[in-house]
Amino acid sequence: MTRALAIARRDFASYFLTPVGYIVTAMYLLFTGGFFLYAFRQGEVTTLRPVFEYGTWVLLFVGPAVTMRMLSEESRTGTFEMLLTAPVREWEVILGKFAAAKMFLLVMLMPTLLYVAALEMHGRPDYGELLCGYLGVLLAGAAYIASGLLASALTSSQLVAFLSALFFWLVLGVGTKLLPPYLSESWAKIVVRFDPDLRLRDFAIGLIDTSNVVFFAAFTVLFLVGAVKALESRRWR
Repeated sequence: MTRALAIARRDFASYFLTPVGYIVTAMYLLFTGGFFLYAFRQGEVTTLRPVFEYGTWVLLFVGPAVTMRMLSEESRTGTFEMLLTAPVREWEVILGKFAAAKMFLLVMLMPTLLYVAALEMHGRPDYGELLCGYLGVLLAGAAYIASGLLASALTSSQLVAFLSALFFWLVLGVGTKLLPPYLSESWAKIVVRFDPDLRLRDFAIGLIDTSNVVFFAAFTVLFLVGAVKALESRRWR
């Protein structure tokens, strides 16, 4: 665990040593700020629902963007081989990098608390709903980050890693909306349950459904295990 923490600290610091961290944060705040201002002007002064609902589409790009270089860059520069020969286990590498990306996500979300302050000044926000919304963002962010790590572990190209993770979630999100009308009722119900947007919508309105938590947690674990297995296969090549 100590080695995982060391990797997490190193990778977390690297976000602020390159323009990537600042660019990703600026883009996320630009879009979510726009969603907030639009809702605010429409008179929605007690909720961040638009930020949580539409902001997750922006987060969909953030997850792959902050993880695309974590393993693919090390593979391209040759430092990956050094990492594999060090006395560190594969799961420690993945856990450390996942923790670094999650910490970056938390830092990126901190400025959005200004939206909450604005709501407090102009109304009485439902803090239970706000907490649920942030929980949904963190759970979805974990799944997006984990998918990016798996993609990064499978290729030495940052662009391929980014597009692969992004493509998966776009296909899942769009496919679960387009396919149901062409399926039988029983199959349509199954497909709809894999729609990330519907899961996140519940969090945005303040509803915590155990199945929604399990949905994102399961994807997170699945992708992280896949990333560990990908590293193990590289070690024995």
